[in-house]
Amino acid sequence: MYRCLISYILAICPLIVSASDTLTLSQFQDIVLSHHPLIGKAELYDEIAESYLIKGRGALDKTFYTDYDGKQFKGLNYFRRWNSELTIPTRYPVDVSLGYENNTGVFTNNDNTVPSNGLLYGTINVTLLRGLLFDEQRFALRESELLADKSRIEQELIVRNILIQSMNAYVDWATAVEGVEIITAYSQRVSERHQFLIQLYQNGDKPAIDTIESRINLNTATKTKILAEEDLLRKRQKINMFLWDNSGDPMVLLDSVVPQDMLTVTEILSEESFPLSTSWELDPIIKKKQIEIEQINLENRLEKEQLKPQLDLKLNTIHSLGDNDLAYSYNINDYKLGAYIAVPIVNRKTRGQIRLNKALIDQSILDQQYYQAELRNMYTMLNGAQTLNQESLDVSIEKVQNSNLLYTAEQLKFELGESSVFLVNSRELKLLESETEYIKNLKSLCRIYTEFYFLKLGQTSN
Repeated sequence: MYRCLISYILAICPLIVSASDTLTLSQFQDIVLSHHPLIGKAELYDEIAESYLIKGRGALDKTFYTDYDGKQFKGLNYFRRWNSELTIPTRYPVDVSLGYENNTGVFTNNDNTVPSNGLLYGTINVTLLRGLLFDEQRFALRESELLADKSRIEQELIVRNILIQSMNAYVDWATAVEGVEIITAYSQRVSERHQFLIQLYQNGDKPAIDTIESRINLNTATKTKILAEEDLLRKRQKINMFLWDNSGDPMVLLDSVVPQDMLTVTEILSEESFPLSTSWELDPIIKKKQIEIEQINLENRLEKEQLKPQLDLKLNTIHSLGDNDLAYSYNINDYKLGAYIAVPIVNRKTRGQIRLNKALIDQSILDQQYYQAELRNMYTMLNGAQTLNQESLDVSIEKVQNSNLLYTAEQLKFELGESSVFLVNSRELKLLESETEYIKNLKSLCRIYTEFYFLKLGQTSN
């Protein structure tokens, strides 16, 4: 069942990381879907669903029994009673039985006396009032189908949650990698400028105070880089929780392996993530609630049968096998007939259960309606957030470009001796700030797209 969800992820790629040591988003998702333990757990729901169906069909299992009872005392055969019967349930309020009866002995009751070779009989049990329209056998069959459907929905929910969690983990990893790259480039520039200032100071072209300020900037850049690398370490560890081999053992991501760049990841998600429509009836949580409602309705239908009088008829046709030689005979006037009648007087237990089930159904309907409203609200919110974040991203791009121009100009002026290290550092920090904002904007957009993808997966389930 869950494979319908997998068909909507990005194109499947080989599990082997490419020579460039780039683990693409689609490669990563393929590894997750192929080997993650919780995906393996989801696959077991197929077995659970089939088991429920087999269990439900057990309501129609045929049964065979043999009952023997005898007494021998002081050489006298008091009685021997032997009765064997095969019962065949049906989907309708009719059960059929086939049996053999043989009773012998001095003290055998007259009503149990049969020919010496015994009797064959066929029994028809018919329910005319309670259980005519619905009974426990039909309840068991239908309930097993609902439980099987519910198991498949649980499967969809697990796969969807793992997919979304893995996508968010990949986005966090890609963000952390680019953050380290930005900080590393910044730290390298600060270090080179610090060495340049020391050389100028030694040549008598710059005062010592400039080297002190430059050293403070280098300390700040180094600490910022350490924090960024610590954050990357945490994000890589989170990624490792999604990487497992085909033997069920966890894999560790090599330091040389990197994700796709954030701009590429954002573009991929923007192309793949938007819902197919604004209808949410196929969402697995909505369907799960609907099945729960159907289950309670099914229980209520069975309970309502208990309010009816019970009238069961039982007809046994009798077939003689003869006294001495095996001589089969049947007479239409040879039969046993029985009836059972029961009328409920107050039945408060059943009425209370029906009333309780009605309240539970109303609760489930309200839960279903509220969750649908949440999905609609989520879709509207994401549309607005996507537009605003796209506008913010455009501003961030322009800010990076302008900050880079100002930094480049200030650096040139510094090299010509027309600027100070303070101004260069100030421009460079603004550039770092704008580059960091740009990456954060891309991350925010990616998170919006993964939430859109969450909605889309709910629409593509079966």
